[in-house]
Amino acid sequence: MEIEQSIAILKALADKSRLAIMNSLLDQSQYAEDLAKRHALAPSTVSFHLRKLEQAGLISCRREQYYVVIKANEALLDITLRQITAAQPSDQQLQNVRLDAYRRKVLDTFFPDGTLLKLPTQHKKRLIVLAHFAERFEPLCRYSEQEVTRLITPLFGDYCTIRRLLVDEGLLQREGATYWREAATEEQSVQTIMPTTDPKGVKTVNKGDNRAQIKRLYKQSAADMGVYQIRNTVNNRIFLECSKNLEGTRNSRLFQLKMGKIVFNRELQKDLTAFGAGSFEFSVLEVLGPPQPGENVDRLLADLELQWLEKLQPFGERGYNSLKGFQRKNGELPS
Repeated sequence: MEIEQSIAILKALADKSRLAIMNSLLDQSQYAEDLAKRHALAPSTVSFHLRKLEQAGLISCRREQYYVVIKANEALLDITLRQITAAQPSDQQLQNVRLDAYRRKVLDTFFPDGTLLKLPTQHKKRLIVLAHFAERFEPLCRYSEQEVTRLITPLFGDYCTIRRLLVDEGLLQREGATYWREAATEEQSVQTIMPTTDPKGVKTVNKGDNRAQIKRLYKQSAADMGVYQIRNTVNNRIFLECSKNLEGTRNSRLFQLKMGKIVFNRELQKDLTAFGAGSFEFSVLEVLGPPQPGENVDRLLADLELQWLEKLQPFGERGYNSLKGFQRKNGELPS
């Protein structure tokens, strides 16, 4: 068993609702609708949990006419905890760790105090530095030239050069005086900013290296994904959304609040105008763990967002999210 599958199994079972669902399925195969009623859960919540269990290989699903029958994978459940914990990192994981360590080394060298010391002359290092600037821009959000300058300047005074290089390298798109960052997949990002071979002089991570070190290196370099909220401290209304880069989104949202210009929600803009930026706070509700091979990150984030929308109900007087939009995503209204 590879470490990816071991992690997927442990993560899938690290939830009391999923444990309860698995216990029910060990008694007999069941319909998803029956599981929802038995455990007093919303159908969308059960669907989320079943997807996690299926991705870990703990259950299988088959369609019978209009219904889907869920069955426990008893063969996998017979695997001992010793077998699960004995799993080893794959070669791809080790390679990713090497690349992550190299990226961190470059950033530590050229951003010793959080600001850029100088632009690297080596192209692959320069791409890493430029990608660090690009992370300050929320994917698909439109920025004026003045907003781009204000995001670059705190890290490097020569904003004209950085802005031009971001466009030249395709890290930012430009149309007239409007700039934006495309939402690239993780694989595309690695291919764009990382070397394809081990750099000379960079220490690599061997298979015998400590697993805690591998985990630490991953966490240092991977952008946290998950669900966040912006809360109005005056009336407690909240705006809730998922993000593939929580830190980048936080910087972008706080900058927009400070500038007094919100382009993604009209109701929030009204309250921002009325109460001022000081009346709003940004906080992370839940961080999504590193995706497993084959997992659809967009789907995982969408399911996590639905769970929090269902839990907090940030609609009408309670928040700025659209109730109809939530109902469409949840299958309660036609798309």
